Amino acid sequence: MMNPRKWVFILLLPFLFFRFGTSIDTITPTQTIKDGDVLVSSGETFALGFFNPGNSSRRYVGIWYNKITEQTVVWVANRDSPINGTTGVLSFNQKGNLEIYDNTRNLTVWHTNITAGSYSARLLDSGNLVLFQGDSMSGGVVWQSFDHPTNTQLPNMKLGLDRRTGREWLLTTWKSRDDPGIGEYSYRVEPSEVPQLVMFKGSTRVWRIPAWLARHSSAKPETTPSFIFNGTYVNNPDEVYSFYTLINESNVATVFVDELGSLKHVTWVGKWTEFYSVPQDICDAYGRCGAYGYCDSNNGREFQCTCLPGYEPRSIGEWYLRDASSGCIKKREELSMCGNGEGFVKVAYAKIPDMSKARARIGLSMNECKEECLRNCSCLAYTSEAEGGERANCFTWHENLMDVRKFTRRFPNGGLDLYVRVDAVELAQHKESRRLNGKMVAVMVTSVVLTSVLIISLVCWLVMKKRRRGKDIQESDDENGHLSTGKDIAVKRLSTHSKQGLKEFKNEVILIAKLQHRNLVRLLGCCIHGEERMLVYEYMPNGSLDSFIFVAEITGSKLLTWSRRGYMAPEYAIDGIFSTKSDIFSFGVIVLEIISGKRNRKFHHADHDLNLLGHAWKLWFDGKASELIDPLMEGSFSMSTVLRCIQIGLLCVQKCPKDRPTMSSVVTMLVSDTVVLTQPKQPGFYIDRSPKETQECSPAQSSLSINEVTMTHLDAR
Repeated sequence: MMNPRKWVFILLLPFLFFRFGTSIDTITPTQTIKDGDVLVSSGETFALGFFNPGNSSRRYVGIWYNKITEQTVVWVANRDSPINGTTGVLSFNQKGNLEIYDNTRNLTVWHTNITAGSYSARLLDSGNLVLFQGDSMSGGVVWQSFDHPTNTQLPNMKLGLDRRTGREWLLTTWKSRDDPGIGEYSYRVEPSEVPQLVMFKGSTRVWRIPAWLARHSSAKPETTPSFIFNGTYVNNPDEVYSFYTLINESNVATVFVDELGSLKHVTWVGKWTEFYSVPQDICDAYGRCGAYGYCDSNNGREFQCTCLPGYEPRSIGEWYLRDASSGCIKKREELSMCGNGEGFVKVAYAKIPDMSKARARIGLSMNECKEECLRNCSCLAYTSEAEGGERANCFTWHENLMDVRKFTRRFPNGGLDLYVRVDAVELAQHKESRRLNGKMVAVMVTSVVLTSVLIISLVCWLVMKKRRRGKDIQESDDENGHLSTGKDIAVKRLSTHSKQGLKEFKNEVILIAKLQHRNLVRLLGCCIHGEERMLVYEYMPNGSLDSFIFVAEITGSKLLTWSRRGYMAPEYAIDGIFSTKSDIFSFGVIVLEIISGKRNRKFHHADHDLNLLGHAWKLWFDGKASELIDPLMEGSFSMSTVLRCIQIGLLCVQKCPKDRPTMSSVVTMLVSDTVVLTQPKQPGFYIDRSPKETQECSPAQSSLSINEVTMTHLDAR
């Protein structure tokens, strides 16, 4: 008969195997982690163990994402003290410190260096390795890896300074992909009166983000939303720090600094995809244009540096050689700016100057902030977070205005208007220049709008001609010929299947005959004979617009069929309702076709059944708008300019007419990149509409187009 003890052992064996055969997330003083063992968080999000980076054979203890196929290390313990070989052990020593011991050299290469003894260490699902003092983790946290970041900031990890203890939370780069040792770059919060985030190379500033600034009237912690995460900034007497949380906790996203001093925000979508990074252009470099300089990488000139209002280059020769490091100086040093008729000139939508020397005043209106700076003769510039009559933070500068640039959307809280102090002469010149520029802009906008209206009016007519509320449209045949005079002509012959009658045909001939423009094909005549209906146009040997937009599709019809479904607004194609906003829709389609090099009507994508408009909007919503750009356009324009045009195009093709901009607004958006654009909504034909949507999206009656063409008797030959 079997011994009862063996029966008990057999019964317990499966449970014992299950306990020790699964991963654990906690280390106790009686346990060790040898090279090859792995500690896994309870939700299996992160793992801790020994690893070797890149092509290196040296061993380190680190934390990495457990479920991601591409090993991504987010924290390293012994980053400057690697182990050669696999003899390393992670365990508690007699003083309760967690340490890494090299058995080959009989040497401790890393330890937690705490004075209060700990009893357990646990790897949390946040990626934080935490040491507890109590047996059952009841004695509180005595050490955590989140207090000792390496090159990665995980969600809820602080970056900043504990003013009480002097502890600093900062990111430091790896030396290389094969060496996680402390590199030469550090990303930290500069805890001045107005904190800012700065990347340093040693002690030299490389670039900065004025992250604490945004338009608000509250002293509460500032939160900056994006599609992926929310960034929060805290500044109080005890601490100053920033951290972020994920909007969707099921996403995997992180922030890290690479070996070249770049900050990258990435998200995992089967691979690591970058959606935000700094720096991206030459103006991101700290002090690129020197003191009192202003940097704009998209100013349309060969050199991106200019001077702030009232200043001029210190060395014309150096600026000619594209070296602006010496900065700018006052144009009129002899002219006082203290009680001498001085004032302020606005630099709109700017990344404001270095905040390390700025002064802050709380609870001032915009006008009070201005008066505060004007009273102090040493005040060189000011800005305010206040809008309208509200009260908010006021910031003033009394030393060199350094690192001012045109705002870009990479900076999380947006740009502010900077007001620069100038002398009386400069102020008068600026007012006169602004008055003259206003007149020139008015003339230019009026000219562009009138031209656009003429072109779009033709589009409108062609749409109405071909569709007749989506029912009467039939394709006509195109033929070439010549008159007895030898003049070449193009003949459009109405299909015999068309339901259009003689009266409607005559009306259209009269309408197009009155529509004359140098960019439009002229109607030379028409023919009505029996059932035959023909239009005679001047012949265009260079072809039409589509032969230039769609280079790869020159075959087929050589006349641009504007009125096909791809160019018509949904409210006209479905409901027969036409307005000026229908013209805007057609214009938006053309913009997106030009940028993509694709036809909306013939567009096809392997991954979905959307048309070009839906595809463009999907890419925009997913943060991948650059994928829409025709490869033939790459390098011809700055990426920010093309992306802005895509956004304008999407605003024009929004499903509801009331959401689309006016043509004058479109012109302003195109000629001035300081105009803030709204986020586009779904385009027309993206999804089917419900009856409620049809009613809500119908344009106001007052905006409908009215045909005021005078009818006359028409005789054709």
